[in-house]
Amino acid sequence: MELISVPTITLCIFIVMVALSVAMAIIWHHNRRETAAAFWAPGFLAGACSGLTITLMPHAPEVGVIVASVLNTLSYTLSWSAYRAFGSRQVYPSAIVGLPLAMLLVHLLFPALRENPNNAVMLQSTLTCIFATSNAFTLYFGKGNSELSLTKPLVGFLLLHATFHAANVIVLFNDPAPLVAGRIASTWFKLFMLEAFLNVTMIATSSMLLIKERSEQRHRIASETDMLTGVANRRAFVQRTDTALRSAGEGAVLAIIDLDHFKSINDEFGHQAGDLALVEFARTVKGRLPHDALFGRVGGEEFAVFIPENPERSVFILLDELREAVENTVLQCQGRPLRLTVSIGVATIAKAGVNFDNLVAAADCALYAAKEDGRNRVTMFSPTMRLMKVLENDGEKRVGLAEQRISRRMTRIYSAKKTGP
Repeated sequence: MELISVPTITLCIFIVMVALSVAMAIIWHHNRRETAAAFWAPGFLAGACSGLTITLMPHAPEVGVIVASVLNTLSYTLSWSAYRAFGSRQVYPSAIVGLPLAMLLVHLLFPALRENPNNAVMLQSTLTCIFATSNAFTLYFGKGNSELSLTKPLVGFLLLHATFHAANVIVLFNDPAPLVAGRIASTWFKLFMLEAFLNVTMIATSSMLLIKERSEQRHRIASETDMLTGVANRRAFVQRTDTALRSAGEGAVLAIIDLDHFKSINDEFGHQAGDLALVEFARTVKGRLPHDALFGRVGGEEFAVFIPENPERSVFILLDELREAVENTVLQCQGRPLRLTVSIGVATIAKAGVNFDNLVAAADCALYAAKEDGRNRVTMFSPTMRLMKVLENDGEKRVGLAEQRISRRMTRIYSAKKTGP
């Protein structure tokens, strides 16, 4: 193990952590939404200074141990805070300040920690084991983290890091390393420092990639989400439903939901009230849909729901309960009550087939039947309904959602021709 030099490894750790601290500071400076980087930047800097402190204080080893332990604890708490911020969890400033101060107090009260580096290393390894395990669980259960490809590998590495430090405590407790000039000198300690370097390198790489992947995730979600209501937009709903149809049973349904008299809401109360109505409607529906249902906004006041087959509950009853919940919603606009109602057209795979466009056309036909029958109702598609209401004059251009082809205007023109003078 003569090839492994502790001072060299310490210097390498210092360089890597300082570089990462600068990189994190730059990330946070350019994007203040990356709050995790705001904690990682000083955390890595504190860790870099921790390892270098003892090396730079050969004539005051006890002071070096105290300063290094406090800085190391600060690094741990900041890193833990970064993982919490990354997972959209609450960060505790009191812990960032309190834990390093507690470590300082412990070293001042117990001389054995200052006089024997073995004891200080065992204490730090215990702390590392606790924080690494906590970071692993915080990362794994953080909001949106399960969708990131690096989450599971990094969780495994953090747990492995915790295991190594737990083993280090056991080894040093049973067989304390020899001291040379007040410092630890053993093959095991060299391996301990080498693992520390590998850990820093892994954290440096993975934390940067995590932030990059999270940024890409945010952009993807933004591109798939309707900005007003927070539900899936047209494109995302089409893609997800088309995928779900590949494994759907005959009882699965596609429903198109249209807010009744929405134009009159805008005309009477203003567009702000119309936006409020859409937001409240979406919130009401989302809270009552099954967890495996797909819900999206596919037009101005038009929404769509795909519900996989559920043998335990009637889809018609579920949708009628949604309709009733919307009907019972009362909004206050300009000091006046605003009530909402919806018409819902429903098509099952059993009656309309598994093709997405056919389902949309059938649900659209059922929706207009609901409106013709007086609105504020749920209507199931039947093959006897007039599918020609969703066809253009040549009978070949089917109106479909996938190509943004749901066209109320075409249907109204067709209806006007049939009923006009």
